[in-house]
Amino acid sequence: MLDRVPLSRAQFSDIVALAVDARMAESDRRALAEALAEHPQGVSALYSLAGNKGATVEALSIVAAAVALRHTIDIEKSEIPQVLALPEPVRLAVALAQQALDAQNLQFHGRHRSGFYRLDLAPASHSRLFAQALQLFAPLANDKELLRLAGEEFQRWKPAWGNFAERTHSDPAIRLQALKRTLADMQLPPVLQRIADGDPTHRGALARVTHQQWAFDAAVMFGGLQPSGLAGLEGTLQSLARLHAPQLRQQLAERLALQVHAGDDARGHLRFAAPFRRPHMRSLAIALHPLFAQAGSPAQPSAQLLEVLGASDLKNGRWLHRALKDLTLLADSECDLSHEQRRQLLEHALPAGGTVSQRCRGFLENLRFLAIAVQCTAVQEGEPPSAVLGMLASLAQSPSKPASIKSAIEPALRLAMPGAGGRNESPESLAGWNAVLSSWRQPEALIVHAQNIRSNLDEVDGQEAVLNALDRFADSAVWPQEGLARFRALRYSTNESAHLADIEKLAPEAYAQWKRPVALEASAHPLPVEDTDNPEDLLLCGTDVASCQSVEEDTQYSKALMGYVIDGKYRMLVLRAHDGTIAARRMVRLLLDEAAGQPVLYVEKLYANTGMQADGPEDQALMQLARRKADAMGCALVCAAPQSRDEEGETLPAYGGVLKSLGSPAPYEYVDAKHIDADDKERAAGGVVEGGQYTVKNAYRLQ
Repeated sequence: MLDRVPLSRAQFSDIVALAVDARMAESDRRALAEALAEHPQGVSALYSLAGNKGATVEALSIVAAAVALRHTIDIEKSEIPQVLALPEPVRLAVALAQQALDAQNLQFHGRHRSGFYRLDLAPASHSRLFAQALQLFAPLANDKELLRLAGEEFQRWKPAWGNFAERTHSDPAIRLQALKRTLADMQLPPVLQRIADGDPTHRGALARVTHQQWAFDAAVMFGGLQPSGLAGLEGTLQSLARLHAPQLRQQLAERLALQVHAGDDARGHLRFAAPFRRPHMRSLAIALHPLFAQAGSPAQPSAQLLEVLGASDLKNGRWLHRALKDLTLLADSECDLSHEQRRQLLEHALPAGGTVSQRCRGFLENLRFLAIAVQCTAVQEGEPPSAVLGMLASLAQSPSKPASIKSAIEPALRLAMPGAGGRNESPESLAGWNAVLSSWRQPEALIVHAQNIRSNLDEVDGQEAVLNALDRFADSAVWPQEGLARFRALRYSTNESAHLADIEKLAPEAYAQWKRPVALEASAHPLPVEDTDNPEDLLLCGTDVASCQSVEEDTQYSKALMGYVIDGKYRMLVLRAHDGTIAARRMVRLLLDEAAGQPVLYVEKLYANTGMQADGPEDQALMQLARRKADAMGCALVCAAPQSRDEEGETLPAYGGVLKSLGSPAPYEYVDAKHIDADDKERAAGGVVEGGQYTVKNAYRLQ
């Protein structure tokens, strides 16, 4: 084990059986657990635990926690059901160990912000969930880890720390025992117990995981409040618990924690939130509070704004989440607009006439454009003042409401759009821009993505290269009057891609067919599926159907979005919702089997809205379209893993060959496929491949 010699699964299982055998001395079992954890294949030990039916929970937890402290556990691994079969206390120990690993990897200092647990925990039945997990972890941690927890994780639990002399004793063993007793005696306040016990309304494993992660975080963030303040926040915390947007829920919880702790209690926030009477408005109060906070008591939104925010339309989760994000951007953007000016812009965004529902929808559209424009006012040190800032300041100071805030802000948005056209007053550029504004369902998405890259991606991580790719996309798809034709010329150009040049040379007819969409007969399947290379569809592939390639998500991943958009080896198979958005999609990549000298179609995994499952009727329609595409091209169709059987129920056969991508015209590419090897000169991290050169092994033949 210490020599890190590769071991078979059977060998690992035998060693795990020794590590959990009660007949072994505890010191020997702990030594084996540590050796298993240090081994490069250590996660295999975790997957072997479920087979040891006679082992005690304590023995299983020793191995589980040791492994989880050193290896990130992937929810997508095929072995994950074996982990879920472990007893609940063991899974809680693993979850907390993963949390400690995340904190250590991030070199975290200060208030707790855990990473993603990546394990399914029971959704309810533990009234002391947080305290239980701490008790389980305490006996498994060494004194260094416990001291780290003491210094970082539990600063808000100071009243529960017990004997101060013991906790500060010079003898580490005495300090360790004092900390263990403290953890064992910790109780969650009743409000947080109910939050931890609350069964989330969504039942998916990932949703339950993130809900319980948030319950841990909420206990740390709010556990130090006075009982009266915490009781007053119970309705707000419950509304956050029901919010079907994990990342947004975490951001709002942190925002609320900063607001209530800044005044040592929750009274200031509660006074401000009192007029927000409808349940869906509680989260809106969190987002708006910093914008209205003043030295004394907070200013209050106008009756007109409160009426619009209380509209039943905002019970629609998608609209509510969008409004929350935009209000947060408007309040937090670092620019020279005062809070008073931003509040005035909010009031200007309220439409004057129509029903409450009509005014709400108009307000949401105006708010979207306002938030983007405010984001675009930020300038780097040494740069001249932003022209957008002047436009917004003038609009805020206007005593009268503009007839159309969208029209008033449009010049600012045009300047913020990537590409050269924003600074070009030519009729062609203006016509292209107007076409995008009138026909794209989210004409602001590219601006949002560009601003996200500028604000959150460092130059060392490729900021300039990604922004250059966005300019190329905009110059082909946004600004020219014949945008669609210009865009397709860019993405399918063999001069731009050595990969496509080789495929066209080896299989010209297949490459010509690749560029043409295929369709199913109307009678073949009742669901509307498309084979698309539409620029807006590709840009929104991770936004309409949430994924890491969303224009608003983590730039370490979304920097690869242009790989889907401007690289012609990708097309997308989509199922459309009734409003034209993407309800489900599978990306298809055109790879090269160099040994056979032929292109191969590689279909990626399903991304879909809630309620659609892999192998469900929607996915079957997409796969039927993929087969039609492969037939039209005369190519093999493959996938990443035998995740399902073929239509006759047979196990999928291995493809046998090695597939290659010879590069990409985009600086980064996101590859969902398993078993990829990036070129030695390139980098691959978390699925993001720099330069687009990689091989794919262990593919499975679909036809």
